[in-house]
Amino acid sequence: EEARSKQKMMLKWVMRAPPGRRSLSTLRSVGIAGSSRAGSFNKQLAAIAGKELKSYGAVVKEIPLDGPHTLPIYNEDLEKASFPEAARLLKKDMESCDGWLIAAPEYNGSMTPLFVNAVAWASRGDDVIYEVFKAKVAAIVSTSPGGLGGLRSMNAYKTLLQNLGVNVVPTSVAVGSAFRAFNNNTIADPRTKASLDATLAQLVHLAEVAANPQACDYLKTLKDACAGAPGEYGHVPPS
Repeated sequence: EEARSKQKMMLKWVMRAPPGRRSLSTLRSVGIAGSSRAGSFNKQLAAIAGKELKSYGAVVKEIPLDGPHTLPIYNEDLEKASFPEAARLLKKDMESCDGWLIAAPEYNGSMTPLFVNAVAWASRGDDVIYEVFKAKVAAIVSTSPGGLGGLRSMNAYKTLLQNLGVNVVPTSVAVGSAFRAFNNNTIADPRTKASLDATLAQLVHLAEVAANPQACDYLKTLKDACAGAPGEYGHVPPS
């Protein structure tokens, strides 16, 4: 009983914002998702998700890949001649965020050219290669008029980001039948909305932990507190 009480106390401790933690700045990226067209369903999904992230206390920032972020097709000769100012701005904006929300359209069953090109430029530059991506946390959501909602492309997005050092939230959300999926700036289907909310909660929590290394001490203390406490499958041996 004492071990269970200690375990509950530690869970509450971990879920509180650690003292002196950084404020969470979450990237809400429509452009990086590969959709820059007006009326994009994925822009609409990103806006809904961004509103939900704000309810968790996140500071939401949008980085579309048009306007000042418009990039040429990546070419190493261009990089050597003069690294584009738009790429520098993109990297700076990405670096300023702890958690990335990627609304991921599906092109031909895979990633969009706009997204791949943005990643190519963001992985280059004068600093250490892939530095922008290290220790970041990302969640991937998608929608399309088809029944699968962009599901076929999600593994490609995940694999690319993980190869660059990004921690991708295990769950992702694909919203099918986009023409009727949204209602008054929200998701019409309650089950789909619940799935999105759960994914965004994971993004916020994991990004906060990644942005606060001292949180690892909290987690280690939690593990120590759980050692010796009876669990769902019996006694948990100390490590």
